[in-house]
Amino acid sequence: MREIGIVGSGPMAIYLLKHLASGDEPLSISIFEASSTAGMGMPYDPALNADYMLCNAFSREIPAPVRPLVDWLKDRPARELGEWELSAHDLTARAFYPRVLIGEYLHSQFGDLCEKARRAGHRVAVRTQCRVTDIEAGDAGKATIFYDNGKSAKKQQFDEVVIASGHNWPNAPDIDGVTLVSPWPYTNITGLEQDNIGILGSSLSAIDIVVAIGHARGAFDENGDGIRWLPDDEGCGLQVTMVSHMGIMPEGDFYYPFPYEPLTCLTPEAIAQEMAQGDDGLLDRVFALLCEELDAADPDYLASLPDSARSVEGFAPAYFARRRDVGGLRAVKRDLAGARETMRRKETIPHRYALLRGHEAFDRILRQLPEKQYDRFLDHLMPVFADCYAAVPHLSLARIIALHDAGVLQLVATEDGAEFSSDEAGQIIVETENGTAAFDVMVDARGQSPASLTDLPFPRLVKALHAPEKPVLKPFALKLEGPQASPVHCLALPQLLERHPFSQGLVECSRLARCVADDILGRPPARG
Repeated sequence: MREIGIVGSGPMAIYLLKHLASGDEPLSISIFEASSTAGMGMPYDPALNADYMLCNAFSREIPAPVRPLVDWLKDRPARELGEWELSAHDLTARAFYPRVLIGEYLHSQFGDLCEKARRAGHRVAVRTQCRVTDIEAGDAGKATIFYDNGKSAKKQQFDEVVIASGHNWPNAPDIDGVTLVSPWPYTNITGLEQDNIGILGSSLSAIDIVVAIGHARGAFDENGDGIRWLPDDEGCGLQVTMVSHMGIMPEGDFYYPFPYEPLTCLTPEAIAQEMAQGDDGLLDRVFALLCEELDAADPDYLASLPDSARSVEGFAPAYFARRRDVGGLRAVKRDLAGARETMRRKETIPHRYALLRGHEAFDRILRQLPEKQYDRFLDHLMPVFADCYAAVPHLSLARIIALHDAGVLQLVATEDGAEFSSDEAGQIIVETENGTAAFDVMVDARGQSPASLTDLPFPRLVKALHAPEKPVLKPFALKLEGPQASPVHCLALPQLLERHPFSQGLVECSRLARCVADDILGRPPARG
């Protein structure tokens, strides 16, 4: 029986266990989790997240480890649903739920998945409070995991090792040498005593942070679509400023068909045909297909933008201009009303749907692009796709608007090339389009950054890497020195992001974990 060691027990590890256990070969699988609770993951852990932070994937989009989320929720007792301020009428496949509720679901499913795997003839051992300190790829076809269980240092050998360690956040992030506050755990935010608070970023992480401050300093009076924020102290001097490069925020979630409907021009066949023509001009050719898709979906959309929007370099400025011209939070207020209307009517926004789906097509070509063209994609098109798939739950945006209407929240853009510094009083200084801004404290909301293989926290493994400067690619098996080096796969999120920028989210966790499971089991890779 082959022995598999999995480092981490979050979503990537959960879906990996599912796909490994689906094979015919009996396996002995050991899962190492540093915390006391296995089967959640950092974005869904109640020790790190508050219950008012919403997951931006609606329930039907979440791949089921064993049972779909809605089915699992329908089996919860009314008392338990009531603790989440839910009733049976609220349980739909199109609803958004708190991240910590998703964590409870994943934890429950992880337990069921372990039992299901055991019944199928696999051995599954879950080792909590066991922090992996190193991995050694031996020459005899065995890898050794070194770990600390809080009492002593131990080691165990495996035929295969998979690193599925998820997010990695610095305890003391910085920018330009200025120390920022880490957003995790969320109590870092709710415990802030300063009134003049800067938030570096304006996407999903930043929205969660702002809402956390709102809950810590007051209450949201929620009545249908109307929400007001009421401070605990009427004389409070709270001022929160979100600072981002463009001074805009992602738009609210909108109605679109699911399962997805096929695209007209940006099809897998068309992408494969462009890839077969070679690397030269590949990015521009696929972008031309995106323009054709946008024209087919909504003939007026590109026609309403400058001619430069039909170029890789010109598309993003034209795409974001409408929100920038109106103003960050005013645009949020305007666009949220339109997004809510699409839900009520069950009518999609054609150009947004084409762009939402478009990132899948571009993801197919990214590993084939030469380095300069990949950087060109990151600089000019990635901001658009990141904005599209970061669509925000309406409740989160309504809370943001309530804070803005209460006069305690603003969103500003930085000057091009803006630098951050500290003054003699300890305030954090940055140049914005509105002038110089100074904050008593600033929270880092930039999200997970890519990292290279050399940043893995396993010295023996890093030393054994054959080409540590190169990104990890499918099927995510590390290239190690020595002809008999044991197989080690890397599904650590920061390392994936180096060349797989769309790796975040539960759907991608399942897809990438399937790729590694297929490689370990010797199955043909799944399409896509």
